[in-house]
Amino acid sequence: NKTGELTPEEYEHIMTHAHVGAGIVRPVVNGKVVEMIEHHHDHYDGSGMNQVVIGKDIPLGARILAVADAFDAMTSDRPYRSAMSIEEALSEIMRCTGTQFDPVVAAAFLKIPVAGIVLAGV
Repeated sequence: NKTGELTPEEYEHIMTHAHVGAGIVRPVVNGKVVEMIEHHHDHYDGSGMNQVVIGKDIPLGARILAVADAFDAMTSDRPYRSAMSIEEALSEIMRCTGTQFDPVVAAAFLKIPVAGIVLAGV
């Protein structure tokens, strides 16, 4: 278990999980699921690592998974950092809407009640 922040090399290695995961399931699931996994770290504005698709060309399932995955990551403890509060994570999603996240998907996510909080009201 690592303590402290990730190095750029460690972060880049972690970010390969989308490609690796897609490769693992490719033989046993349909292509749409593979695309969702492979593209869930693509940023809506094209600024993601090793990104080849942008905006609405990113599969819808991947755009949905991106917001859910980011929220889960932000609100979970990691060996190298403590979890954010729900409120902090929601603020980060709002801040990254239109850049990292599809604005329509992020707006829909922010309407979901989480832990007794209606996200759009934060």
